[in-house]
Amino acid sequence: MDFNEFLTEAKVIVKRKYTEVHPEKSVSDKAPIRERVLSFVNEKGYVTRQEMLEFLKAMNEESGGNTSRKWLTKNPTLFIIKEKNGVKTYTLSSYGKKVHESIMKQKTV
Repeated sequence: MDFNEFLTEAKVIVKRKYTEVHPEKSVSDKAPIRERVLSFVNEKGYVTRQEMLEFLKAMNEESGGNTSRKWLTKNPTLFIIKEKNGVKTYTLSSYGKKVHESIMKQKTV
C-alpha cells in the first residue's frame, strides 16, 4: 500500500462533487471523539449543554483523554444549537447526520 492509498482509505465522502465550484466534502473515519459525541446526540435526539458537558467529562474519565468544551465550539457545523429560556440544546445538523450515517455505514462494511 502506498501513501496515497493510505490517505484515501480513511476518507468517507459526505457530499458528492457536482461542479468545480461545489467540490466534494470528505471526513476521516478515524475520529473516535466525534463518533462518540455524534452517536450520543443521535441516540437522544437532542441534549442540553449540561448533558453534553457531563458526557464529555465521563468520556474523558473513561478514556483518560482531555476533550474540553472547546471541541463543541470548534465543530459547530455538526450541530444545531438553540437557546430557549436560557438553556442551550444541541441537535444534529443535516451535515452532522450525514457524517454520522456515513461513518456508521463504513464501520459496518
